[in-house]
Amino acid sequence: MKSTNKTTSLGALTLGALGVVFGDIGTSPIYALRESLRTAGSEVYDIYGVVSLIFWSLMLVVTLKYLVFVLRADNNGEGGILSLFALLPNKVRSATGGTKYLFVIFMLLGTALLVADGMLTPAISVLSAAEGLETLNADFASWTVPLTVFILVTLFAFQYKGSNTLGKIFGPIILIWFTTLGYLGILKVKEHPEVIEALLPNYAIDYVIHHGFHTFIILSSVILAVTGAEALYADLGHFGKRPIRIGWIFIVAPALVLNYLGQAVIAIQEPGEDKSLFFALAPNDAMRVFLVVLATLATIIASQALITGVASLARQAVRLGLLPRLKIVHTSSTVIGQIYVPAVNLVIGLGAVFLVVNFKTSSALANAYSFAISATMLMTTIAFGYVAAEKFKWSKKALVLFIPILILIDLSFFLATVTKIFKGAWVPLAIGVAITYLMWVWRKGQAALESALKKQDMTWAEVEESLQSGDVSIIPDTGIYLSASATKVPQALIAQINNLHSCPKEILIVSVIQGDVPVVTAKPILKDVNKRVKQLYVWVGFKQDVNIQKTIVDHVMSADEERECTYYLADRKFLENSQGSLRGMTDKVFGILHRNSATASSYFGLPENRVITLGTQMDL
Repeated sequence: MKSTNKTTSLGALTLGALGVVFGDIGTSPIYALRESLRTAGSEVYDIYGVVSLIFWSLMLVVTLKYLVFVLRADNNGEGGILSLFALLPNKVRSATGGTKYLFVIFMLLGTALLVADGMLTPAISVLSAAEGLETLNADFASWTVPLTVFILVTLFAFQYKGSNTLGKIFGPIILIWFTTLGYLGILKVKEHPEVIEALLPNYAIDYVIHHGFHTFIILSSVILAVTGAEALYADLGHFGKRPIRIGWIFIVAPALVLNYLGQAVIAIQEPGEDKSLFFALAPNDAMRVFLVVLATLATIIASQALITGVASLARQAVRLGLLPRLKIVHTSSTVIGQIYVPAVNLVIGLGAVFLVVNFKTSSALANAYSFAISATMLMTTIAFGYVAAEKFKWSKKALVLFIPILILIDLSFFLATVTKIFKGAWVPLAIGVAITYLMWVWRKGQAALESALKKQDMTWAEVEESLQSGDVSIIPDTGIYLSASATKVPQALIAQINNLHSCPKEILIVSVIQGDVPVVTAKPILKDVNKRVKQLYVWVGFKQDVNIQKTIVDHVMSADEERECTYYLADRKFLENSQGSLRGMTDKVFGILHRNSATASSYFGLPENRVITLGTQMDL
């Protein structure tokens, strides 16, 4: 019986992984081979060469790199570029100069490009599916952009309701999708079974040798076949390694390969025709209508997975101190990770719609999309190599043997997509640089803020002296303050003493300590600082949220006692000063980010009706 439960659980996780992990790479056949052949040519030699390149790209990038190597570099079961970032030694993450600092900026850019990917994936995926309407009737061509915009606006508008209910049908729909991909591919391969020879590596090798530099141009389109490979690593925590590996080996990879072979047969049978090879697989109009509808559903699911992933990425970035506090809404009380981040959803949604309206076709978007993918994969590989050597202490001989090979593969794709920098690739680069700049400003501003706070120190002895002198009156209640350390008087209390000349009779300092792991299971600890002050230590992982009010009730006092307490927060106003560590545009941008960050009361789950905010001025 135990074995059956395990099997059922593994099957359910594998089915779930199909909808979330493989939705993006699963919709690549709609446009990947079409774009590659437009660049390569329509001769049989070109078709075999490109299909061979696609097949071996899938095997080397997805199977070898991600499934065999990268999935091993997990952070307590979690994956993704920020999980790698959290695994970096503190001396690297907090570096302010030198090669370590450049490495941090490098990883921030990789994170930012994932956000750009979150805009591009919904845009190109849904648009490529909508373009299937043209295969039904050429007059429908003018409807593709408006229909895509409508679908995207609807998709983003309903994010606040959560995707838990829809998530239950994501897996089955994507399973039907992959079954359809394989079935349509087999139908065509039966007509021309010789096409299976294209899977031999000699076709790819020969093609690369004979095309020289032009191979880079072709690879910039071939990489579209491995879009979504990063999701295998990013979603590791949701499903685990086995379901992801099983889903890829037994369902996804065979379906993709069969479909690409089927499209290759059509390209051989109808050379020179510029049309959608994917939708041409449908044997009749009824099947084509079904395929258009199914493709639209599949691309919506792929888009939803990316949207959820970017929201999760934003929360991790906030926890790791890379972004200001963001308002986070939990859309499910039972499913962990079902979150809605209004600011991120708005930016990603507007970005996706903007891309569709401006690029108008999936072919035009392909250049931008391929660059974002290649750059992110290259950065993940380099970060993986560093962490594997420094954190996991893997065998240096093994790393020297395999990491250069993985970097060479990713670097080839990256250099290939760089050739498209003036044909649309500049878009994700610009988005990535802009977001990286914001993260850099926030990190720099937070460091300056910490430095400035040290200059405003007040000791607890000075607090007691003020109370004994009679200059400060004692309020007969318990005041709760947020502070990283109880050795220093919280800034809100300093402002209260200096401006209101008052101090609570009892003081509870809550210190939220950010861990380097996704989930922390350690229980909060309460300690006495002095006869008036107590400190509550609360540990939280970078994928966890914290509700301070609930934590206090669970570990410090009863609910009735907590209702008698008052929460005090500091509202910092920054003075412009050309002599500070933050100057010019950096100072202004940090001020804007700080003013527009989510309030501490909402972010930490404080009762709004019992929060007093005290304004303080600071010079950074």
